[in-house]
Amino acid sequence: MQRFVFVIAIVFVFILASCTGMDNAKKLASYMPASVESQLTNGERIYAQTCATSTCHGTQGEGIRSETGFSAWPLVGADFQSRHPNAQIVFDVIRSGGEPNLRALSDQQIYDSIAYELSQNQITLASPLTSANAFTTYGAAMSGQSQGGLFPPSNNAALINMPFKLNLPIAAKNEGLQLQLDQIAQASAIGNAKPPAGGAFLILVIVFNDLSTEPITVSPDHLRLSTAGGDLLEPQSINLHSAIEKFHTQTIKLYYGTSALVVFTLSAPEQFDQLIYDDQAGNRLTLALKP
Repeated sequence: MQRFVFVIAIVFVFILASCTGMDNAKKLASYMPASVESQLTNGERIYAQTCATSTCHGTQGEGIRSETGFSAWPLVGADFQSRHPNAQIVFDVIRSGGEPNLRALSDQQIYDSIAYELSQNQITLASPLTSANAFTTYGAAMSGQSQGGLFPPSNNAALINMPFKLNLPIAAKNEGLQLQLDQIAQASAIGNAKPPAGGAFLILVIVFNDLSTEPITVSPDHLRLSTAGGDLLEPQSINLHSAIEKFHTQTIKLYYGTSALVVFTLSAPEQFDQLIYDDQAGNRLTLALKP
């Protein structure tokens, strides 16, 4: 009898786990827009509530002007398009923010709002905007080219040419976590900060996604840059002016990831090899940063 009860319990647990997996799959599917039209309808509502407001980017997305230009850049027009070569960079700006109303949005809801934003810039989508196609979605003055620059542009980073081109984005993942690289750039100075003589700053824009059913805390404490000589470099606290926020400790969950900017100091340009994330909890990820 006890053995029978034990077998029943095991079967119940298996069925429960299977149902949970199916529920998660259904939940994920429900986040995916069925068509461009339905995405634009949903995106318009989110855009109006969180983006095109008098306290954010202007009720028409015209931006908020200041004495020196814009305190909040426009969401429509040539300025917006040239500052964001593709839709993924728009996502990175939004997803890096810590405002509660933005953190309350799922990743896909952000893509929905960007889809509507693109429509306001006379950019027509052939299919719904998602994480799978955002990097290759652009139009009008959006060039699609992010290599060799930092976007949106920074006014205090003196960029230098990268000696090679990566086929961005690149990503690594395990069962629980994904790390993606969206931008890579080098600078000879950031504001008043200078690298060691003959050195450079390496600037990265990264994205974390929780692939598990449990929240995961991500932190720059677990991020390192390896050099060709085997050294491990830590992220630096340098005041880089960017619309993408600097990487800080935070908790992410399924469908609610984060984007961030990170800076490393190099003893010489090209003196880097891999980006390594290891939280000592089974989430070790490695990205090769050279072709």
